[in-house]
Amino acid sequence: MQCPYHDEPLKKEIYEAEIEIDMCPTCRGLWLDPGELETIQQTQEIDYSERLEHNVNKEAMEYNRERQLKAEPIKCPGCSTLMEKQEHDHNSLIVIDFCPSCFGIWLDEGELEALEIYYEREHLKHPDMTRMQLLLAGFYRLYHRA
Repeated sequence: MQCPYHDEPLKKEIYEAEIEIDMCPTCRGLWLDPGELETIQQTQEIDYSERLEHNVNKEAMEYNRERQLKAEPIKCPGCSTLMEKQEHDHNSLIVIDFCPSCFGIWLDEGELEALEIYYEREHLKHPDMTRMQLLLAGFYRLYHRA
């Protein structure tokens, strides 16, 4: 597989829960096969508790969201279909690229960590829901948008 930005081969990396992900050595973007993000959310091996206490620069995140949503679509590293850009939940401010054909996900550098922190914060707001339930609710809104 090639990086959609640099046309460079992606390198296999081991992430938490021994999940093998594909990373671009140049831009540090990540390719996640279907189900890998869900597995990462289920394991929660990385402790982000200190990061949860920091305030989010919402203006910067909103600017970045708008910039990413206006950017040209990229080709899927898995099947070369043009990927769709969408904010990964109605208020996450995190834009992901997902493939409507093979259902893989491309995350730019820092977006996986941002998603994990977002779901940690959401879990604190909704302790009755697991991180997996929150993640799946986000995917439901993502794939069933009007």
